[in-house]
Amino acid sequence: MNNEALIRKFHDHAALSPENPDDPDSLIGFFQTFRPDGKSLGPLLHDLDFGDPQIGPALAGRISELFQLAGDDRRPQGGRDAYFVVRNPQPLDPELASQWATQWLTNVRDLAISVGDSEVAMALDPLPSIRVLIGTPPKHPKDAAEKSNLLTMIQQNVAGLVEQLDAGPLPTTLRPAYYFIACDALLRDYLMWPFYEKASGHPDPFQPYFGLWQHGVKFRIFGDDQVDLYLPRTD
Repeated sequence: MNNEALIRKFHDHAALSPENPDDPDSLIGFFQTFRPDGKSLGPLLHDLDFGDPQIGPALAGRISELFQLAGDDRRPQGGRDAYFVVRNPQPLDPELASQWATQWLTNVRDLAISVGDSEVAMALDPLPSIRVLIGTPPKHPKDAAEKSNLLTMIQQNVAGLVEQLDAGPLPTTLRPAYYFIACDALLRDYLMWPFYEKASGHPDPFQPYFGLWQHGVKFRIFGDDQVDLYLPRTD
C-alpha cells in the first residue's frame, strides 16, 4: 500500500472529505472521530497491509488501550476535550514512578546510541536524578534561551529518534494523526512503536513513559541534572 492509498483508506473509514485528501495533515483529528470506544479502529488496523502481518494487530492493541483509558471526551463541567486526556488516573506508587522514569530515560539513551544521535546520548550520560512530587506542575519555559539542554533534547531530539529508523514511508504518513491524539510526541511514538520495532532491534523504549502517562504523571525539567515527576493529587 502506498501513502496516498493509506490516507484515503483512513478517510473512507472515518467518512472524511478533506480539501487536500493526499496530505497527511488531513488525518489530524482522525482518531477523535471514533470516540468514545474506538471499536471500529481494530478491524481497520488489523486488515491494512503494513508490510508485516504483526504490525496491524499490535497497533490495534495500543489504540484499544488508549481508548479504554481516555476515549470518553466529555468534561465533568460540560463540553468536550479536543485531545485524549486520562480524567481519573489510578494512583501510582512514587517509587514505581521513579523506576519507570529511570527506565524510560535509559531506554531513550540506548536508542540514541543505536541510531548515532550523540547529542541525546551525551545529555543522558549520566542519567539525571528523579524527584517525585505531588500536585500541579509548573509550566516549562517557552523561551528557548531559558530551557535547559536536557529539556531541549527531550522536547526536540528525542521526538525525532524513531524517524531515524528505517521503517518505510507509511509511519511518516500517520505521524500527524497520532501526534494530535494528545499533542505529545512521546505518546505518539509509544502508540506507533510497532512500526519501528523490527527496524530498531530494541524492546519498546516508550512503554515506561506510557505507564507514567496513563497515571496522569507529568514531567518537568528545569536543569540538566534532574527530572521532576508530578503525580496527581488523590484527595
